[in-house]
Amino acid sequence: MRNILMGTAIVVAVMALPLITAEAAELKIGVVDFQAVLDGSEPGKQFEAEMRKEGQQMEAEIKQSGDELKALKEKLEREAMVMSEKAKEEKQIEFNVKLSSLKKKQEQFRKDFLTKQRQEVSRFQRDVLEIAHEIGKKEKYSLIISKDALLYMDGAVDITPKVIKVINQRHKSQGSQ
Repeated sequence: MRNILMGTAIVVAVMALPLITAEAAELKIGVVDFQAVLDGSEPGKQFEAEMRKEGQQMEAEIKQSGDELKALKEKLEREAMVMSEKAKEEKQIEFNVKLSSLKKKQEQFRKDFLTKQRQEVSRFQRDVLEIAHEIGKKEKYSLIISKDALLYMDGAVDITPKVIKVINQRHKSQGSQ
């Protein structure tokens, strides 16, 4: 009985194969490389430039505070010989407070920067997904997936340039308003 069921299943599968391949021939798949869209589009370039600028401003502020702290430490070391123990203690406490404040400022800057970066990337991803969805409907794609999920793809299925074109057009039209 088991052999008959197995044989029947094989016959049905073989008979259905032409139907499956005919259906698969109509399958239209597209792939989007999000990183390429981020790197190649005007809004993506603008985002990266803003993040770089903001990062540089934070670094400059941290460096300035670090330089002030370094100067305070050098002054403390130079004047330590002529200071009373109480004055040394007070200066050391002042130094430790400023060092702690600098570390907190660095950590807060890092958190704020990462939060803003995540929010902006998320917003950008939503825009890319929306555009991919529109292209999929307009050009009758059966499936559009992220390049990150692939091990191999034929370059012919890459719709990244189309997405970049649309996102640049939208950016240009939003910039002129």
